[in-house]
This record gives sequence, structure tokens and C-alpha cells, in this order.
Amino acid sequence: MEIVKKVEALLKEVFPPPDKIDLEDDDGNGIIGSVTSERFVGMETIDRVHMIWDCLGKGLTPQERRRVVLIVAVTPFEEIAHTS
Repeated sequence: MEIVKKVEALLKEVFPPPDKIDLEDDDGNGIIGSVTSERFVGMETIDRVHMIWDCLGKGLTPQERRRVVLIVAVTPFEEIAHTS
């Protein structure tokens, strides 16, 4: 399974729709992207990051985890404010 699809599948287990997951492999430099979820409302940034990495840590090998460069965790409001 392509690593981006594997990461997306793992994240969808914890963040099912209507949450949004947007990932891409940055030209072979690693996986970057975002998770948009109401579950992040009121959470500290570090807690959001831990939530994502706990999910990925259970399903990826150490080598696969090294391919993940950055996954930003935002609320729907933060996503809208950033794109406006």
C-alpha cells in the first residue's frame, strides 16, 4: 500500500467524515498535510499533535513514520480563517 494511502487510512479510523484529511507526498521529500476536525476545538496544539501521532504510531513502522514530515491539526473555524 502506498504510504500516503496507509497514513490516510489510519487517520480516517480516528477522524472519520465529516472530518477532513488532506495529505500529499511532497515530491518524495515526505508526507505533509492537515487534519480538520471539530474534536480539536478547545485543545492545546501539543494535545492535537499527540492525538495524530498516537494514531500513526500504532499503525506505521518506524521507517514509515520517518516519512511523515508535518500534519497540521486545525478546527473547521481555523481552516476557514486561514483560507479567507
